[in-house]
Amino acid sequence: MSLLGKITSLLGHDEEQSHPSKMAQEREKLLGHVIDMTDFRIANVANYSDMLLPAIDVAQAYFEQTLDCIPGPIALDSNHPTLPKLFPQPEDMTASLGRSLSVKNELEALEKAGHARLYALLGVRPKPGEDGQTIIADHTVRSLGASPAAVRRLLKIAAFDSLLQGFANENLHYDKKLEQARARQELLQEAGSATARSLNAISPVRAHQEQSPEQVLAGLQDWLYAPQSRLRLETNNCYTIAAESADDEDWNFPLLVTQDRRQWYVCLIGFPINMAKKALAAEHHNHRFILI
Repeated sequence: MSLLGKITSLLGHDEEQSHPSKMAQEREKLLGHVIDMTDFRIANVANYSDMLLPAIDVAQAYFEQTLDCIPGPIALDSNHPTLPKLFPQPEDMTASLGRSLSVKNELEALEKAGHARLYALLGVRPKPGEDGQTIIADHTVRSLGASPAAVRRLLKIAAFDSLLQGFANENLHYDKKLEQARARQELLQEAGSATARSLNAISPVRAHQEQSPEQVLAGLQDWLYAPQSRLRLETNNCYTIAAESADDEDWNFPLLVTQDRRQWYVCLIGFPINMAKKALAAEHHNHRFILI
């Protein structure tokens, strides 16, 4: 299934999906998606959906509310007062679009769908300039969509899938540690020496017990109730572009903290599709993008 298809099937909110039977079907699909991404044994637990669905709702509501706080969109083809500060060098705007993997991968499909204007998430990082003032050192453009709402849905599904993947990785890590412990246990038993018995007495093998499906389900439930472990938007930690006059307000770009080791100040941007096409034609190297 395509990314846009996943968005529609898992996280869409159109009128057709608001029908009760349709919503029930979509929730079943979402539940299956969670099981597929984490641990199939969960489906063996009686009434597992009654435990998982409330936790899933909490995680999705958190991501939706958090991502709704991202400011913008700011039109790149306008005289918006923040643009000279967001793109201090004339080539920065073109480079940020041309180097974006999202633009490269999604532009053609969106153009074929007839969209003349596109939107995306812009992430920036500040650094001290030569004159001691802060300037923007980096740009990343991510989650290309046909509307601001589409961009937020893309970010939401990426954040939710990252949350699931994080649990799956932890689960796999536990299983690998258990397998290693079992292998060591077998080697010690085969050795059968006093030294082996002595080592066995202090071996951590006994601390590693296989998790039951119920334990895995409980762990996933707790994981879903803590979505901030995978994504946070720090609205009290902003990159501020001061207003040019007392009649205007400052622009504050909150810090998006994800699993990416780099942290980005973010906003939504909008631009004509021709601007993105020209930027791609002028750029031949792919660079950074936000990994939610």
